[in-house]
Amino acid sequence: MRQSTGKRRWAPSTRPVPAASPVSAAGQSSLNQSRTDRPNISSEALLRPALLLVPWSGVSLLLLGWLLFPAALTQVMFVPLLLSVVLFGLPHGALDHLVPRLLHWRWAGPKRNLALYLLLYAGLAFALLLSWHLAPPLALWGFLVASLLHWGQGDLHFLEAVLGRTRRYWWSAPVAVLARGSLPIVVSLLAFPDWFTRLSQGASRAFGTQVLPGELLSGPGAAALLTALVAVLLLYVFDTAQASAQPMTELGEAALLLALFVTVPPPLALGLYFTLWHAWRHLGRLLALSAEHLAPAPTQPRLSWRFVALALPITGLALLLLAGLYLWAAPRVHDTETLVALYLALIAALTGPHALLVAAMDFRGAPSRNAVS
Repeated sequence: MRQSTGKRRWAPSTRPVPAASPVSAAGQSSLNQSRTDRPNISSEALLRPALLLVPWSGVSLLLLGWLLFPAALTQVMFVPLLLSVVLFGLPHGALDHLVPRLLHWRWAGPKRNLALYLLLYAGLAFALLLSWHLAPPLALWGFLVASLLHWGQGDLHFLEAVLGRTRRYWWSAPVAVLARGSLPIVVSLLAFPDWFTRLSQGASRAFGTQVLPGELLSGPGAAALLTALVAVLLLYVFDTAQASAQPMTELGEAALLLALFVTVPPPLALGLYFTLWHAWRHLGRLLALSAEHLAPAPTQPRLSWRFVALALPITGLALLLLAGLYLWAAPRVHDTETLVALYLALIAALTGPHALLVAAMDFRGAPSRNAVS
């Protein structure tokens, strides 16, 4: 396979159909079924069935299960979040140290530059973790804002790279990021404010700081947030009807997520979303990226195992960090909620540098705006 400069694309292994040649409907269908005859399709788009089926199935099953067996699921409320320690969630950023070189960023060539990058990455994560000890409520708000932007940006990348969404107006991308990121964060916060208050208090106990009484979100604050949410979602629906190549699929996803976060308590809903939606799709993106550089097909089992092997060292390091954090906080961790708050603080600390890296990836690969005159 011949590699070209710039953005990586699949190179055809057979001679492509000339642009001027007429292609029948049956012939076009055949082309659509064959990867080797589709030289302009990104490897991430080839993973579309799995990137749609797993998140949709997970969310749908959780919604159905909550409607039928709420008492039983309440007993395992924190299981999805705890499973994310080893299942997709925590490991989904485990290749961040390889991404700059994988994308051939110029500054990542010299070893001293890569060492400086890793030092800055770790330093920012440590500073964010320290903020949970100094001011847990402020750290939680920062985590919520960062997660909203990062999760929204992750969804935007999927919508553009896999579903063919375009940026019709200058505000198309920002609105899509805010809308998709607000579904798990803002909707959950408005529907279940008590859970976020308990999370803030649990973090305060885990880090040995004063537990502040009162709600995390006041009445006027909730009203203002709800107004902003409705405005952003209406703009998103309007833009999607024009900018999306598959508006019904995209809006169907948004409706499914809205139903999830309005209905299911945050520990369950966010735990499943983080693991089987956001992390799953980011891992698909990295698998496709690795495939374009390391192997001829992103679905090869050999590449999947190599991907796992590359992610293991940093995943193991993160697990050691979590274990050390728990040993430090163990005298103050007396229930599952406090343990989960401690784990989320670590996730928050790692989210900062991870989100900046993904933002840089998206900025370099952002499509041009396709505005209507």
